[in-house]
Amino acid sequence: EGLSTCKLDQSGEPSEITTEASRWDARYGALFVLILLSMLLSAANTPWLKVVGVIVLGGTVLFAFRVSRAPRRAWRLARILVPIAVILGIVGHVSDSRSADSIAALVYVILPVAVIGVLVRRIVMDLPSVSARTILGLLSVYLLMGMTFAALYTAIAVISDEPFFAETKTAEPVDFTYFSYVTLSTVGYGDFTAANPMPRMLSAIEGLMGQLYLVTVVAVAVSRVRRRSSQPPEG
Repeated sequence: EGLSTCKLDQSGEPSEITTEASRWDARYGALFVLILLSMLLSAANTPWLKVVGVIVLGGTVLFAFRVSRAPRRAWRLARILVPIAVILGIVGHVSDSRSADSIAALVYVILPVAVIGVLVRRIVMDLPSVSARTILGLLSVYLLMGMTFAALYTAIAVISDEPFFAETKTAEPVDFTYFSYVTLSTVGYGDFTAANPMPRMLSAIEGLMGQLYLVTVVAVAVSRVRRRSSQPPEG
């Protein structure tokens, strides 16, 4: 899509101008940083930081739609639905009712899933070529998987009104985020374990997804980048 053009260098050989491609790579790098920030803010314990976290997550979703060059219809829909989701999330955090907490928890589940959807679509469209942009996109999806499961665990705890962990009855948001990424990376420290059957099965699924994703999708993409860079130049 016009990511690069070609001209002749001093030796008369064609050389690619990758300014536009580098610009898109920088945007993916900015998206990766925004996702990291959203991940950290999802573990916030104070009400005002939770509000900031919802706003940052909503901005991250809209930025992801732009970076992934989503279709116009999807972009217009996102500009309507994402602000509504952010408002619902903020109301959920500033209100003390259980229903509001449930809505805020569900918002945290839906927004990362939306980002995963648009990123995967863009990555698939960019195939079979693999670039730094592709790797950043795949790593962003990996972080978003952890955020989604953390939000899902939080939603289960809020809606069921039962202790999620066997080790504590008063879990904090950071506990869910920590547990999710420890499970996703298959580290499994064991300091937190799910108490009920459904959370246990979800954590098992998350661990399997995290392991399979790294050893298949990311590993294959990185190997293709190495293979391409190791090929001798033509001529």
